[in-house]
This record gives sequence, structure tokens and C-alpha cells, in this order.
Amino acid sequence: MDRSGMENGKKRKKNQIYHAAYALMAAVFLFMIIWAAVCNRGQSPTALLSEGNVPFDEGWRMEDGVAADMEHLHEMPSVEPYREQSVYHSLPDDLGEGKSLCFRSKNISYQVYVDGELRYEPTISESRVYNRSLGTRWSYVPLYREDAGELVEIRFQTVYKDARACIDHLVLGSAAGEITGIFTGKAVAFSTCLLLLFAGLLLIIADIPANLQMDKNHELLYLGLFAISIAVWCLAETNLLQFYTNDSRLLQIVSCCSLMMIPIPLVLYLDAAFGFQKKWVVPIVCGLSVAEFAICTVLHFTGGKDYHETLTLTHVMLAISAALLLYAIFKNALSTRESKVRNVYKAIRTVGLMGISFATVIDIVRYYHGHNSDSAMFVRIGLLIFILCYGSASLEKMVNAVKLGTKAEFVSQLAYHDGLTGVGNRTAFQERLEELEGQKKELAGIAIVMFDVNDLKYVNDNLGHQRGDELIVGSANIVKNAVESEEGSVFRIGGDEFAGILVGEDVEGRCASALSRFKQLMDGHNAVKKQFLRISIASGYAVYDKSADDEKLMDVYQQADVRMYENKKQIKSEQVKPAEYYARKQ
Repeated sequence: MDRSGMENGKKRKKNQIYHAAYALMAAVFLFMIIWAAVCNRGQSPTALLSEGNVPFDEGWRMEDGVAADMEHLHEMPSVEPYREQSVYHSLPDDLGEGKSLCFRSKNISYQVYVDGELRYEPTISESRVYNRSLGTRWSYVPLYREDAGELVEIRFQTVYKDARACIDHLVLGSAAGEITGIFTGKAVAFSTCLLLLFAGLLLIIADIPANLQMDKNHELLYLGLFAISIAVWCLAETNLLQFYTNDSRLLQIVSCCSLMMIPIPLVLYLDAAFGFQKKWVVPIVCGLSVAEFAICTVLHFTGGKDYHETLTLTHVMLAISAALLLYAIFKNALSTRESKVRNVYKAIRTVGLMGISFATVIDIVRYYHGHNSDSAMFVRIGLLIFILCYGSASLEKMVNAVKLGTKAEFVSQLAYHDGLTGVGNRTAFQERLEELEGQKKELAGIAIVMFDVNDLKYVNDNLGHQRGDELIVGSANIVKNAVESEEGSVFRIGGDEFAGILVGEDVEGRCASALSRFKQLMDGHNAVKKQFLRISIASGYAVYDKSADDEKLMDVYQQADVRMYENKKQIKSEQVKPAEYYARKQ
């Protein structure tokens, strides 16, 4: 075994020791946490704050004395939409201090009276953007010791004919305890929504570098937008954002509109990830989604129906999208793949599908067993697993595609670029001439500039090929700088020959400017006293004549070549011979 192999072996052994030590530390830490949690269980701060709070949802009566179903006011025969009505309840005789009437309202406007005196009325923001409803609000009406035994009246008005209207989660007690309990109960839901939002943002950010070196396939972007749309809706539905703003109507708009934003990124993701055999699927679904948004928006702002009243259309679009999702997933799961990498993608996606499927089943069972406080808790977790699994599979696939694209770009560099100078090679020059040959009549002008490096044979034979390479690289930099300053392209077409192509307006004037800069750069290089290598380059150019019907670009190339050789003869007749020049340098 060589020295490097022995060192790597020692390093691996050391790392194994570190891994074992860290695992031991983690095990001790976990044991301490579990031991402390089991042995020191006590009443939580939430329970202490809520101590003495009692449910207050039973015993409410309508004006005619009929028992009020506070959770389903919209289903009561005596409750008429758009008409103000009241429900009543008497406060207990032992009310005490620091109590509040705590409740949640949905799709009603209301005021709370105690002994005929207005005690609470929510602030209502008005705007054409808002729905008719106040949305969902948490309310905490302060009560005092002298209110004991008094009559509480909630005057309310339902704002929709068919939508659910309720006053639920009625509790008499500490407002702080109820608020803390709500946050504690919805902590998992809220954190899951934030994770979904974070995952969506990460996918969108990851899409940028993943598509820099390949044909655009925005799987990550579409999945990220889908995740963000779902996350925003879920955040609004937790009813916790109401504690951060008094504008519950705005949050209702967020909830309704975020649902309408889901179908388009979902169907685009499915098309990018799996592909639809029927090419009409994507334009039809996207077109329907845009049309649905436009119809709902027009109805909303014209006063016909607001966003909440047109949720049925939104639900239809979501059902279509869900059906496409299931179809694409199951079709992909049943397809046979030979590639092991693709089988890994399928396995990861299967985990995501199983996660959301099991989560949905669990929440359905919980719903029918009476767990109504958060009926979508596991669905949110399942969605998070789904997004992470499908996002990781798409990211891995794109990373592999980028690697392949990098290799292809490297091969392209070898095929079309000169390895020494980095400019285009002879193949690239010939293909460019062929391309321009077919376009020459439509283009404003085409010019070809030829360059030939003098003294290369002498430098190679007498100073070495390394010096010769230095001469070629230095000459290429001067030629490239001069030609590209006039938006031209440079190619190395032989050992000591370069060609430049200029296309567009006033190519003759641009050639003159490029050659002027070329001479300045060459003279500047040779004027440096410590510079050993002399750069001497002959040049000549020719311009395509559009009036000559039979002239080809190869003819222009030959004209430029002839003029370059005439310049080369003139330079050789005037400048010091290379043997004499380098003898002086040495």
C-alpha cells in the first residue's frame, strides 16, 4: 500500500472513533432528556393559565326561547340570512375577576351586549377587495365581577345564504389561557405549514442553478410554487394568523385566492416530471384555471358573488388537479424502468405518495371519532412528506442532468474551441461560414479578417516549443481583444493563423477600428523593455459585396488571405530578422 493509502486508512479509523464518541454523547444526552421528562412531569403553563376555564357553549337560547345550536347557526330554521337576530345566555353567579367570554365566529357580523350595554363590537375594515364576511375571528369579551348573573346577548347576522355560520369554542375564563391553549393545540399544524413554505422556497431557489446548464425543465420551480400555495392556504386555515392582524377579512381573501393558485403549478409540475401523452391536458387545465380566476374576480368586484361564494368553482378545479395528480403518480408507479437511478426516483416518490395517502386515511378516521379541532393535521404532515420526497427526487434528477450537460459542454468545448488559446477552432470557423453563407443576402454586411503570426517557426526551433506556445497565446489575446472590441468572433484556423468574422452594420469601418486597436496592442506589447518575445502579426481583411450575385464567402476569405500575405511580405522586408532580434535580447 502506498503512503497516501496508509494515510487515508488512518484517517478513516480516526473518523470512526469520532463517530462512536459522538454517538455515545448523543445517547447520554437523549437518556437524560427522557429521564427528566418522565420523572418530573407536572402541570404545564397552559394548564395553569386555563385553570378555572369552563365551556360555555350550552344553554344559549334564541329570541323565541328555542335552544340555539351555536356551531350550526346556518342550519337552524329560525335563522334567516341577512337579518339581525340574537342569542342569549345568563352569566354564572360566581363569576369572579379576570374572566372573559371567549369564542370564535365564522361568516357572521356581531356585537356582544351585557345587561343591554354594548360590551364588544369588532372593528370592520371596508374595501372592494374584501368578501362580505368578516371571515373567522377570535373574540375575547372582558367581563367583571359585577356582571355575575347578568344576561349576555350576541346580536348576529349571517352574511351568506348557504355557507356555514357559527359561534363556537365558547369558553368562560382566562383569555390568556385560551389563547395559549389555541397556540399549543395548533403548534404542530402551524409549524408544518411553515416547513411547507420553507420547502417550497428552497425548491424555487434550487431551480435556478439546476437549470443554468441544461434545457429548461422547471420541475423544482413548479413543485415549489405548488408547495407555497398549499402552505399559504394551510396557514390561513389554522386561524392563528388572526392573532397577528385585526384584519380577518384580508385573511379570508388569502385563503380563497391561494386555493385558486394551486392547479397551474401542479399540472405544470406533473407535465415536467412525468409528461402527459395527451398534449391538450396542460393547456386545457391551465386555461380553465385562468378562466375560473377571471370569472370569480369579475363576479367579486361587480358585486355578484364574492370569492367565498364561488368556492365551488375552485373546488372543481382542485378536484380535476387531484385526479390528474393521482393518475400521473399511479401511471409512473406502474411503469417499468430499467435504469437503477430512475427506480430510486420511483421509490422516493412512492414514499411520498404513501405518506399523503396514510395521512388522509388517519385524518378521516380521526374526523369520524370526533377529533374536530384540527381535522387536517396529518394531511399537512403527509403533504410535507410528499413535497420533500418529490422535490428530492426532482432535484436529484436535475443534478444528474446538469452533470450530463456539463460533460456535453466539455465535449463541445473540445470540438469547437482551440485548446491552447480558447478561441474557436477551424471546425467552428467553417461551420460559421456555412451558416452565414445561407444568410448573407439578409445581413447588413459580412467581413473576414485574416491574421498570421510571424517568427513562430524560428521561436519553436531555436527557443523551444514552450516559448512558441507563449507567442501563440499572446498573439491570440491581442487578436481576440481587437476583434471582439468591434463585436466580432475569432478563430484559430491553423498553427499560426487566426481569422475574425464581423457581421452587421458598417463592417468595413469596424474592421478599420479593430485593426487600429490591434496595432496599438501589438506596439504596446513590444514597447515593454522587459518583454522577451516579439509579437509580429500580419493582417488583411475583405468585405462581402452584396451586389455580386456569384460571390461566395469563401471568395471573401481568399481575398482577405491574399491581402494578409501582402502585409506579411511588407512586414518582413521592414522589420529586424528574428535571429538578429533575439541575439540582442540574449
